[in-house]
Amino acid sequence: MISWTPAGAVESPTTLQIRVQRSYPGRVRAGAPVPTRSMSTTDILRNIEFFTRERQSTRIPQCTCLLLSGVGVVTRPDIVRIAETARQWGIQRLLLHAGGEDLRHLPHTARKDLLDAIVVPMQPVAVAGGLSHAMEAVAHCRDVGISVTVNTVLTQRAVDRLPAVARAIARLKPDRVLFTYPFPVNGNEGAAPPPIRRTLAAMKSALVTLVSAGVRPRLKGLPACYLGNYASFIGRTSNRWYVDADHQRDGALMFFPEVLSFHKEEICRFCSLDTNCDGFFATYLRRPGFPPLDPQE
Repeated sequence: MISWTPAGAVESPTTLQIRVQRSYPGRVRAGAPVPTRSMSTTDILRNIEFFTRERQSTRIPQCTCLLLSGVGVVTRPDIVRIAETARQWGIQRLLLHAGGEDLRHLPHTARKDLLDAIVVPMQPVAVAGGLSHAMEAVAHCRDVGISVTVNTVLTQRAVDRLPAVARAIARLKPDRVLFTYPFPVNGNEGAAPPPIRRTLAAMKSALVTLVSAGVRPRLKGLPACYLGNYASFIGRTSNRWYVDADHQRDGALMFFPEVLSFHKEEICRFCSLDTNCDGFFATYLRRPGFPPLDPQE
């Protein structure tokens, strides 16, 4: 289904993301505002019920996928109750966006009857400091049938150490790997993204390492036309509702375009990769060093 927004027509979400905690360092930063507080159990359940049972209509699809994020989401004492209730209300797929602080606790809390998939961060600091917790967490999730995605944000430090990161990920053997180019975020100008040409060169080498190891990589935050022969590793990002303590129920944000907005040029309509490509960020395209979008035949 399609929803109309001030930015035009967008996909009507069937995924609900709830940022359950105020703190969220180490994850992929987008344009969402920092909430004033964490969410209570009652807050979380009211929002799940709203998007699964109360909001159903012929025009608004029910949410069937739930994504929970925030520091320490794995160790919240109410996480089992939340997951069990969400299943009862029609959630068919439940995912957690974990952080490094969650890894040592995952083998004690990850249950296949509650959780379908988990996204785990893999940044150079983790590689330098040892991989025992990450390896234990990934191994446990695989043993019990929970899908594991490892995500590396392509910061300047990550790009410099990408060969080591790729080798570490290849040893972990997750179900999927994401490489995410940093999103432009207001108030984050000091954290400049790495030079695009150096990023692409390092990333292509990392892709070879991962594919050779039988690990499936995927790229986010970059346009297909930048990637040449590696464009097959991208895919369109699905829309979702975004809830935090300050944006609940009918005040929730639609991730596209209210939290994050990709940009395409008019010529992109004629690109053979258009249907698989999110586009890029207008902010970056206005900066030196970023090539213009170039439709592929």
